[in-house]
Amino acid sequence: MKENNYNDENDSTLTILKDKMAGGNREKYNNNYSKKCQNVEHPKSPSGEEMVKLDYDLKQNRFNCPSRLNPQTATFIDVGIYAMVRDRKKPSTIEKHLRYARFMETHRVPVDFRNPSYENFIRHMDYREQIEQATPNALAHEWKAMQTFLTAYGIPFGEGTIWNYKPPPAQRPRQRVLPLPQTVSKFFTYDYVRDEYERTLLQYLFCHSFLIGWRIPSEIVTMKVNDVHLDDQIPYIIITEPKKRSNTRPLFNIESAILTSTVHKSFKNWLDHWRPKVENQYSGDALYLWPSGKPLTVRTLGHVLSTQGKRVWEDYRPYDMRHWCAVARLIKTKVETKTFDVFHVQKWLGHETSATTNTYISQAISYYSILPVDWVSLALKPTQTLAGQRDTKKTNRMPNMALLPDFSPVENNGPVAI
Repeated sequence: MKENNYNDENDSTLTILKDKMAGGNREKYNNNYSKKCQNVEHPKSPSGEEMVKLDYDLKQNRFNCPSRLNPQTATFIDVGIYAMVRDRKKPSTIEKHLRYARFMETHRVPVDFRNPSYENFIRHMDYREQIEQATPNALAHEWKAMQTFLTAYGIPFGEGTIWNYKPPPAQRPRQRVLPLPQTVSKFFTYDYVRDEYERTLLQYLFCHSFLIGWRIPSEIVTMKVNDVHLDDQIPYIIITEPKKRSNTRPLFNIESAILTSTVHKSFKNWLDHWRPKVENQYSGDALYLWPSGKPLTVRTLGHVLSTQGKRVWEDYRPYDMRHWCAVARLIKTKVETKTFDVFHVQKWLGHETSATTNTYISQAISYYSILPVDWVSLALKPTQTLAGQRDTKKTNRMPNMALLPDFSPVENNGPVAI
């Protein structure tokens, strides 16, 4: 059974639904559903989490979901149920749209979702753009939130209709400056907090995220103990992709220092030595746990990583770790094969097309010209000096030591604190 809030509650709801549809209780179930929908008030939490959690308690008999909602009586929860059942939107998308809708409804220039009018909506959007100077992305998200309500109400929008809002064109994302491997290695050993377990948890999260390059924080949160296969002839992990309707992809050919090493911050050391320290009745099968023993959550994890990462790298943002991995993996293929292997990195990162991976080529070329070595190995072995530089501290007594798979970095405290 899935362990995240969405899928866990969804599974139980579907079980209840099957029982109800088996016969005898359909009328009672329908009446309870309608009564709950009528009595539920708009959730007061601006985060939208409460809305989506209640959503699962009320859905999912399709026969009870009308083809259109009445805007004067429908609640935000009703719109969320409609978006899931009729529009087939993902829970995470619904949560985001409802969160923006709550912001729009309580704004200084509010949007009236019970009596939707284009004049009212465009007044809000003009104020957001001209007075508050909202970004194109923020305006686009608010327009998508409005579209969710218009769809539920059966109000047409787009070309040839009154509701034909055009958000400003999205800004081209600027290329982020990425930290060099020596800086990345500091993320793996930095003393973030005093608590030993929490400090180690952050070090492992940064280490695995930079080197695996999964989507942050959603794919971290979905990782389970059973997703790590270390006893197979070829060790591998399975990554669940919430942004792709929870598709999974296996990841092979991971360096032993990341998977099975006993002297690095590997998955094996995490499972053998650290996770058991806090595991309790709340842990379930989640791979990473807070000091309380509870699984990580998307919102809290994103905030923690952003706050703590800036202590090591001033310009750090959580998604930089995926960008860094893309560039580092491309450089690694260049070092090993004399060419940038786009196909290999595409499969590693889970890109649907090679066009997405190609966007990293220019950065990879630039950084390779600066530092033409295996970035992954160098991040794992921060004491390795660059070719041609004198090692005055005698930390590198063997040539090419950075390429050895299980050399323990000097500052790495191994599986347990010393």
